[in-house]
Amino acid sequence: MIVRSLLHDGRLRVEVQPRLLPSVARWLPLVPLDTPADPSGAVIRIAVDDAGPAFARPEGERTLAMGEVDAWMEPDRALLIGASGVHGLIDLASGVAELRAPAEGDRSAVATDLYSACTLSCALLLGRMGRALAHAAAVAPAGGAAWLLVGDSRAGKTTTCANLVSAGWSYLSDDHVVLHRDAEGRVAVEGLPRPFHLDEGWEAGGIVQRRGNTDPHQRFPGAWTRTAPLAGLLFPRVQADAPTGLAPLNAADALAGLLRQSPWLLADRGAAPRVLALLREAALLPTHALRLGLDTYADPPLLAERVGAATG
Repeated sequence: MIVRSLLHDGRLRVEVQPRLLPSVARWLPLVPLDTPADPSGAVIRIAVDDAGPAFARPEGERTLAMGEVDAWMEPDRALLIGASGVHGLIDLASGVAELRAPAEGDRSAVATDLYSACTLSCALLLGRMGRALAHAAAVAPAGGAAWLLVGDSRAGKTTTCANLVSAGWSYLSDDHVVLHRDAEGRVAVEGLPRPFHLDEGWEAGGIVQRRGNTDPHQRFPGAWTRTAPLAGLLFPRVQADAPTGLAPLNAADALAGLLRQSPWLLADRGAAPRVLALLREAALLPTHALRLGLDTYADPPLLAERVGAATG
């Protein structure tokens, strides 16, 4: 098995059968390979299984779903079944997720279902650690604490992240982050970076409405920060015909936005109280709605000036 530590403290690792590595590569975060894994920590194991699920598809209504992967929750475990034949069992009490993928079939569909199954496994295991996986980006001004960029797909998170980094900020991730408490008890954020999905016209300052992958470590060498205290939340929304600007957002709306990007939160009642408390504390930090106009799309310094004026 190929072993990769996902967190800076080694408390969550993934173990992948080599033949499945191409199918899991899109999900694996671009984190250092030399981080030691804590053998007592949680683990996501991914292997080939020709026999199919060792459990029957439950008759009751699913608890949650991501893409084509359905999940059924029990008090201390979760069953996952994907349309491609990917399936798994997450033992939340022991912190072990066992995911299996068929040896044959549509490899693209298998990779897509593994992405969903790994995300759900990661979220549920982190919840038992009192940490929260959120669909969000995170950036930080030079020497400063991190700001989350929270929003649905196409809200402008990745482009905002890339533009702020181009203007001298650092990044933690453009898509998934982990909220936790640091050694001082503050809400902190850790990035799970993956390739940025940017409009292919972004580099030249244009929009072609076709996205490509950019390795952020190569495009922005030395700009990655793995963990940082959390300064506040930004909720971007593209409004091309208006100037870029920020407006204060109340804590209730901020919490609602965070919950929308952590849909797995309430699935596990054993973890929900601690994770909800963490998100509530994050929502009490300074929060702004960020209106993104075309005026800053090709002008990273202007975006950094507008954002910095409100967040600094």
